[in-house]
Amino acid sequence: MKKMTALALALIACPSLAAETPVSVSGYTMALSNYLWRGQTISLDNPSLQSDLMVEHDSGFYAGVSFETYRYEGDAGEEVKDYEIDYYGGYYRMVTDDLGIGVMAMKYTYGDGGDTVEYTLSVDYRDLGMTVNYDEDVEAWYTELNYGLGLFHDSTLELHAGMFFDAENYGYGDENTPEDSFYDVALRYDYPLLESLSLLLEASYQEYDKDHYLIGVAYWF
Repeated sequence: MKKMTALALALIACPSLAAETPVSVSGYTMALSNYLWRGQTISLDNPSLQSDLMVEHDSGFYAGVSFETYRYEGDAGEEVKDYEIDYYGGYYRMVTDDLGIGVMAMKYTYGDGGDTVEYTLSVDYRDLGMTVNYDEDVEAWYTELNYGLGLFHDSTLELHAGMFFDAENYGYGDENTPEDSFYDVALRYDYPLLESLSLLLEASYQEYDKDHYLIGVAYWF
């Protein structure tokens, strides 16, 4: 279904965006053992293929499209395979050498039908990033903090904490008194195997969906 929308961090980190031409193209393809989104598995703890293509202008405007496979439990309890295609666009700018701000809109569309739109405001200061997201269809807010640590051999460790607000429609908690807020935390590790190939590891915990894990590889271009 949905993916994390911390694209501001990706805009900073992706080396393809440092090109000298006014317009640059970048992207990635990932093979993952799980599809984790804000502490939840969106693939029933099964593998997922994901890809993204983004075009950016040196003014700070960008647009892109992404593709993900996912799974969900059908009405009869069966496992259903599906996919999503997401379209996004926004603006991101470094205000100073340390401070960056951005806005983005993303439309999620699903192979089995339906779509939703989410809006994101991001603020980054050095290695600390914060995003505030609003889903207009679920009418729910999600806020997250991400802090990146540079480690050995150019690897990075990201500490993540997030909180859902006004999230009754997600269905957590008791049926008569659904929870309107819940949290998730995660550790994410990126180890460069080659110049454009990375090993990805993640361990996440969500207040109601409990713990999930991920291992995968990502090819950046």
